This record gives sequence, C-alpha cells and structure tokens, in this order.
Amino acid sequence: MLWRRWRLWRQLAIGAVSLASILSAWSLAGCHASSPEPDTLFQSIYANYLHGNLEVAHTRAEQARKEFSAAGSGSPPVWGLKFRLLEAEILLRQSQPRDVIALLTADGVPIPPQGDLAIKRNVLCGMAHWRLAQSEESNRELREARRLAETAHSALIADVLRAEGLVARGSGHLDEATDKFRSSLAAIREDGDLLLKAANLVDIGYDSLLSRHFDQTLASSQQAAEFARSIQAGRQLQLALGNIGWAYQNLGDFDRALANFQEAERQAQEIGLLSYRVLWLQDAGLAQYRLGNPEEARKYDEEALRSALTLPAENEIDQIANIETNLALLLYGQGQYDDARHYSDEAVRVAQNSKDSNVIAYARLTQGLLASRQAGDKDAERILMSARQLVTDPDIRTDIENAIANLYAGRHQPMQANLWYLRSIQTFEEKRSSVKDEALRLSTFAYGDAIYRDYAEFLISTDKPIDALRLLDRSRARTLEEGLGFAGEQSRAQDKNVSDLQAVARKLDASILFYSLGPEQSHLWAVTAHDTRLFTLPKEKEIQSWVEKHQADIQQAGDPLGTASPAAISLYETLIKPAAAMLPPDSRVFVIPDGVLHALNFETLLVPTADGHKYWIEDVTVTTASSIRILSGLKAVTASAATRDLLLIGDPVPARADFAALPAAATEIQRVQQHFPPENQLVLTQARAIPAAYATSGPDQFRYIHFAAHGTASRLSPLDSAVVLSPPQKGAEDFKLYARDIVQHALNARLVTISGCYGSGARTYAGEGLVGLAWVFLRAGSHNVIAALWQVADVSSPLLMDRLYDELQAGKAPDAALRSAKLSLIHSSGAYRRPLFWGAYQLYAGS
Repeated sequence: MLWRRWRLWRQLAIGAVSLASILSAWSLAGCHASSPEPDTLFQSIYANYLHGNLEVAHTRAEQARKEFSAAGSGSPPVWGLKFRLLEAEILLRQSQPRDVIALLTADGVPIPPQGDLAIKRNVLCGMAHWRLAQSEESNRELREARRLAETAHSALIADVLRAEGLVARGSGHLDEATDKFRSSLAAIREDGDLLLKAANLVDIGYDSLLSRHFDQTLASSQQAAEFARSIQAGRQLQLALGNIGWAYQNLGDFDRALANFQEAERQAQEIGLLSYRVLWLQDAGLAQYRLGNPEEARKYDEEALRSALTLPAENEIDQIANIETNLALLLYGQGQYDDARHYSDEAVRVAQNSKDSNVIAYARLTQGLLASRQAGDKDAERILMSARQLVTDPDIRTDIENAIANLYAGRHQPMQANLWYLRSIQTFEEKRSSVKDEALRLSTFAYGDAIYRDYAEFLISTDKPIDALRLLDRSRARTLEEGLGFAGEQSRAQDKNVSDLQAVARKLDASILFYSLGPEQSHLWAVTAHDTRLFTLPKEKEIQSWVEKHQADIQQAGDPLGTASPAAISLYETLIKPAAAMLPPDSRVFVIPDGVLHALNFETLLVPTADGHKYWIEDVTVTTASSIRILSGLKAVTASAATRDLLLIGDPVPARADFAALPAAATEIQRVQQHFPPENQLVLTQARAIPAAYATSGPDQFRYIHFAAHGTASRLSPLDSAVVLSPPQKGAEDFKLYARDIVQHALNARLVTISGCYGSGARTYAGEGLVGLAWVFLRAGSHNVIAALWQVADVSSPLLMDRLYDELQAGKAPDAALRSAKLSLIHSSGAYRRPLFWGAYQLYAGS
C-alpha cells in the first residue's frame, strides 16, 4: 500500500504592501516627510515582514500606527494611515480577516477617496471579505480598486490583478488565476514591489501544481525560490521549496523531494511559521517512507502531529486528519494493527469536519484496509467504495482501487479482482501520460510499481504466470521505449512479438532471465527457445543483503574465487541455479534485473565445480537488458546506417584537481585507434577533447564510439551525469559532456564504450533501471553500450579495451568480444584476474 498524504494547500493572501508601493503612495498623496524617522521605522518593520517575521512585524506596526495616528505626533497624519495599511496586510497574512476589516473600517480612519492609499485599502478589504466567504462585498471592493487603479494608471494595478487571481483560483478557475498572476508580474515596475513579485512567482508554480503539471511546477517554483532567496523573502522561499518538493514527490523522485521539504521545514521554523512547518514535516515523513525508512518517517509524522495539536484546531483539521492517517498506514504496513486502528479512528473522526473530500477519502482508505484484516470484511468493501466515490486525487484513487482489487483477490473472486486491478492501472497510467518532460517521467513509475506487482502476484496465484510476466515486462523501460519510438503501431507490434516469449528467445538465439523482487517473495522467469518457467525466490531484503556484501568484497579488491566468497556462492544459488538446467554451456543469456540487482554483475557469481568454483562468465555470455519488448526489437545495424568506423574521445586536459589526469588514458587511446584505418576514425584528445566537439563531430556517422575519460554519476539528477572532458578556451567550467546533452543527438552506433567510472549510473528508477550515461546512449539509439558499475582501474583498462577491439575486428559480436576480453584477464596470473579489474564493465542491450 502506498503511503501518502493528500496535499492541503493554504490559500496565499494578497501580495505584500512593499516599501516601494507605500512610498509611491506617499508621493502620490502629495505629502513630503519632514523627518526621516517614520520612513526609517517603516523600512525596518517592512524588513521584518519581508523576511517572514510576522509576529514581530505586527507588534511593531501596531505600535507605530498608534503612535503616528495620535494627535501631536509631529509627523504628517498620512503616516498613521500607512502604518495602518501595513498592519492590515500583516493581519491578512496571519489569517485574521475580521481584524483587517475592523481596522480599515473603524470610525475616524482618514481614507482618501482616490490614489494609491485608497486602492490599497480596497484591495485589503476585498481580500478580507473573500477570506470570510463574503463574495458580494469582496467583488465590490475589488471592482472599486480596479477602477481607481486604471483611472490613475497606478502601479498598484499589480496588487489588484493578484487579488483577482487569488479569487479566481479560490473559485476553481486555475487558468484564469495563472493569467492574472502573470499579468500582475508584468505590471510590477522595475523598481517596484519585490515581495509581490516573489508571491506571484510562487503562485504561478502553485497553480501548475494544482493542475498536476509537475514539470511546469518545477520550472516556475525553482525560479520563485531563487528570487525569494535573493531578496531574503523567507515566507515565499519556504513555499517555493515546498512546491518543488511536492512536485518531485508526485513524480516519484523522493530523494529530491526530501531535500526540498527539509529545507522548507528549516526555513519555516526559523521564521516562526509553525503551521507550514507542520506541512513540511509530514511531507518529509512521506518522502522518508517512500525511500524505505519507516522509522524516520514515523519520527517526522509524530513531530508534525505534536506541533499541529498546539495550533488552533479549527485551522488544522485537514492537517491533523492527514497526519493521523499517515501514522495509521505506517503502522498498518508494519503489522501493528491495534496501534494503527487507534490512529485511523482518530483520523476518521477528525476528517468528518473537513471540507476536502480527498482528506475524508484518504482516512477511509486506511479504515477500509484495517477492516479487511478482520474476519468479516463486508464493512471493508463498503468503506473503500465510499472512499472511491469521494476521491478526486488520482494517486489516492489508484490506491483505493488497488485496495479493492486486493480485497476481492483475498475473497477468491478473480473476475472482480481482475477488473479492479485494471482500473487501478488505468488510473495510474492516465496520470503518468500527463507528464511531458522525459527527465521527469523517469521517476513517475515509483507510484505504479506496487500496483503492477500486486496484479502480477494475483495472476501468479491464479495460475497465469505467463500473463504476469507480460504484465511486468510492459511496466519496464517505459521511458526508454517511448524515447526509441515504441508507440502506436510499433508498440502494438512489440506486444505481438512478446506474446510469443519463446519466439523472442529463438530470434536472439539466447535465454532470458527476468527478475522481479518483492517485499514478501521474489520471482524469476526463465525463457528459452522452447520453454518458459517461473521460479520463486526469497524476498528483496534478503537478496539485497547478499548483493551489498558481494559488492563490498569486490570493491575492496577481494578475490571471491580464491576465498570461495559466501555472498558470491549464495547469490548464484539463489538467482541462477534454479534455472541453470535450462541454460546450455557457452550460451548467450540476457539478464533483465530488478531493484538492487541492477547494481550486480552476474558474471562475478560463483558456480560450483568438481574441484571448487568458477565465475559464471566461464559458462555463459551475459548481456543486461531492460525489457523483453526492447529485446524483441533488436536487429543488426544496416551497412548504410553508419559510414565511419570510430569516434574516439579521451585523455583530456585535467579541468580541476578532483579530476586528475588518467595516466593510462593515452595508452588506451593509442591501442584502440590502431584497430581502425586512420581515414575512418576521428580522434579527439587533450585540448580537442571538449564537450562541444562531441556534437560537432556528427556522432550519428560512427559504428563505434569510445570515451577514455573520467565519468560522474548523479544520484539526485541522473541526466546530470557526465563524461569529464577538457575545458574549452572560453568557459573553464564547461568541461562536462552531460547526459542530458548526449540524448539530444541520435546515434546509429553498433557499440558505445564508456571507459570511465560509474558509466552505468548511480540511481535505479522503479521500472526503468539504472539511469546514467549508459541509459542515455541507448536512448539516443546505440545498439549496445559498455559502461561501468563502479570505479574502474585505469591500469587494466587499456589491456581490456585492446582485447575487446581485437575480438570485434575478428568478427565477434559485442557480447562475445567483451566476454573474451574479460576472460583474458581472469586467466592471467596477476592481480587483474580479480573482479575489481574486469567486473565493473557491463554490456547493455538497446534496440
């Protein structure tokens, strides 16, 4: 069950009365300050307000208003009005609309009939009436504000437009609201209201979030955060950071979501915005949960609940209900049903007073799940169906539909279960299809992964293991497929190909091992030319512990073969031995990994022999693949697709001290280039090996592309992974060839080789696998990519690559050539026989 919280967004108040607009109003009113004292005081209070210190700002504004409104203050009377308006603005920010109206309509308040002070008073009263649901009074005040602003050609038309935008959004007219905010932004003069500008930027991003255009949210909110930080507008900054975090959360990028929520929470705490701090605490808890840290998640939510209970209850109904539901779901997932029921009952009780149907539906979802644990589950069905009728949020709807499917599956009602699993998947896919940005689509499957797995488990339980495999295969490498043009008729053709799994294996003259890891049990499907079999494996955490131990052994230059490594032996016994009888000696095997298995080189596992062990690579030729659908599209490169042999880039000029020169890179370059005629290769080294040279070289014309340079892998932003090259003469920091730029240039290459560290990537996406340099070269069209899972040994790489190209020029396919190169090191007598020196490199198959 996915644990999440329907987002309660607080309506933002009208943009601040900035110092610029107040001073402008002073000038337009025809007043000239005889003393700098009120002006200096006003600037000081405004600074408190700008930085989000609302309590301090309100106390000081109230004192100043009383002082400068009193007879005999020695300052022009208009200063009393200016401080009154500032106090009203702060009160509106503090959600005190009745106090705003009382302050601005009190007897004896000298409001001029026209001018900027009159406009500001109308705007503030209009927004206060709107917050009190007094629409007639609100519309009257805002109409008058617009009339005065247009008549006087006042800069405060920006304030009026923003107020109209907030009203439009509150009425559900998001497009109109966004247009108003943009118009307000455009109306702000160059030296105008900085806080109003920040608020408009925040709300443009927020409207995109409400419209579920998460890629647009990121672009707008990052701009808002940057600007708010530049003017030290703390309130707007924490809002922008929270919007960014929630966009990443919806896109399944939980690492970056957590980082932004944590920063937003720190900012809110620093300036005393306790209600927003509660918001960011529970969002950080959600991100921690999705990252597999339930104890950390619970800490965040318990702190959020403690803080929320100190705030006025009538303002925190939705917050408290959501936090209680989060804690109930968290405990439910850990099997602590009695404690979960306590929180769930409280959530349902509090949610009854909510006006947000999604808050109510979310609480009922948990209530229904707990009811399904009891002997009689009629209540569970009723509760879940009522939740589905209420919900509008697609993520919660997906969860509810999946819960209903699981309920029917537990009752052994397969037709009903199948129907609801399909509905759940359809709801998820509709949301995913709305994300247009390719980089953002990479992470969206994190929300669909559990849905597909639940359905697959149901199909397996009803004796349909082949249908389960096809279902899971359709969930893999979706973004890569879409980038390669698997859509429409071609997508349907791929589905037809995969319908005959053995035919794909026959076409490839290979076996396929397809893995699916789960929290309770995992699965392996072995597909050969004549058979498809399903094997049950241990749960993911057990497999993960062995993978991590095996990887640590290799990274420490261990000798798994010499020490008969328990991890290497256990992984073979677990992952390969069940299907070993189906894999002929010296055959080709395509491995389609899942989860932590993406970080494992299967070739390094130990096979028992009569006199000890051997590496699995001794028995088979292994290639890593993304999906059977993509494998079904494999075909040979046509003779005309690539007209030149080799693009060779490397041995760059060191750009910084942390990217030191690679001593063996020049040797590797020399050894690789000698395998091809000079007239059919382009070699770029030293000062010529700059990032821009890759695009200008025409990479689509080469059969082989080879990099001998440092590589970097970004976990937070995989498309920021890069090949580290030479800095250009102009732009000393522009020395990285980024993954996001590589993907822009189509390729026809038979093979791209990244002879550098971490070319495979550092982050595994659910359904997509490792995303980094290898992924983007496949996405660009390369048929095969060789890349490294970990840091590569500079000293052994020239030997490995020399042998690789020897074998390629002798006519071997890339998989067989790489295997031969690795075996040459394994069979050597020195240190290079250890996996540290050959096991990093893996071959990835494209289409």
